[in-house]
Amino acid sequence: MKSKLILIAFLILSLILTGCNMPLSRPTETSAPIILPESSSVSQQPGSTQFEPTQTAVITPELPTPSLPPEIVHKDVPGAPIGKVLQTVHDQVDTATAPNKQAFGGDSFRTGKYERPFDQSMNYLPLVDLVSVQLSREDPQWIYILFKVAKPFTDDPKADTHFMVELDTDLDNRGNYLIVTGMPKSKEWSTESVLVLANPDLNVGGVSVVKPDEKLSEGRGYYSEIFNNGVGEDADLAWSRLSRVDSAVAQIAFKNTLTGGEKGKFIWLPWSDAGILEWSLFEFNDHFTLSAAGYPVKDDMANYPIKALWGIDNTCRVPSGFTPTGTMPGLCGNYDPVPYKEDQPVPCSCDPRDKKCVCP
Repeated sequence: MKSKLILIAFLILSLILTGCNMPLSRPTETSAPIILPESSSVSQQPGSTQFEPTQTAVITPELPTPSLPPEIVHKDVPGAPIGKVLQTVHDQVDTATAPNKQAFGGDSFRTGKYERPFDQSMNYLPLVDLVSVQLSREDPQWIYILFKVAKPFTDDPKADTHFMVELDTDLDNRGNYLIVTGMPKSKEWSTESVLVLANPDLNVGGVSVVKPDEKLSEGRGYYSEIFNNGVGEDADLAWSRLSRVDSAVAQIAFKNTLTGGEKGKFIWLPWSDAGILEWSLFEFNDHFTLSAAGYPVKDDMANYPIKALWGIDNTCRVPSGFTPTGTMPGLCGNYDPVPYKEDQPVPCSCDPRDKKCVCP
């Protein structure tokens, strides 16, 4: 009996020991791999398992679509000067004296009158040399300025002359507006390269209007842009073109709303400019000394030749719509409108809007 109990105990102990030695379960081939971050660095040994780094998705932000500027729609287009009365101002012409590298005359730094159609080497610029300038304001809406230069524009297609008219609309001898056009490209009216600038500071002319100040001005001249190639409160405010009848004439047209309407009173001062294209420096004799500006005539060799102030020409100042009284410096000696003469050819006036022409 005792031996049987010992045998049974031995068998039970054998079963317990056998159960402890059974193999554990191993992971299957389909188990998920271990994923390392992209920045992890794992040294690979021959025969070892290689891990693929995780890929980080790159999200590109969607940029807003740039908005296009609004299309400019023109409603009012100039026609041509009408009527037979024009205000005309004549200017010195330098063709005879240019070979001697000097102006014919008419340059007065003291009164802001310039005759400088030359570069800084005193080479003549005939497409800057004003011969005459005319103003027509008989149109109920438009005022026309006609700039005639010494040579046809076809003589130098690469010339970059700018034509300007300065407007004093409150008659205090200080300009209020400056209308500028680059060289017109065709005989059709266009607003391309046309600017209308204002002087909100009301300081054009400095302390002593027209004349140079004792100290150089720090004023900003014309800097406030109210019209630029059709952009402005009035998309049709100012235009330019080449004349259809005279290859040496450039034209500016602007609405008379700028000068007080059909009965407006103003002073106008025409310019041509290929050198000092900085409108904030008006008036020039307040921003340059005579020695710095130079001088175009050899009767003053201390200041000859022209230096900083080159490539410009202007006329005297002309009143329009009123008869001056009192002292108004810089005005032309004779500012009466020039009536039409029977032996003076006048081009036909054609309005492209209704295709009607009026010929003398």
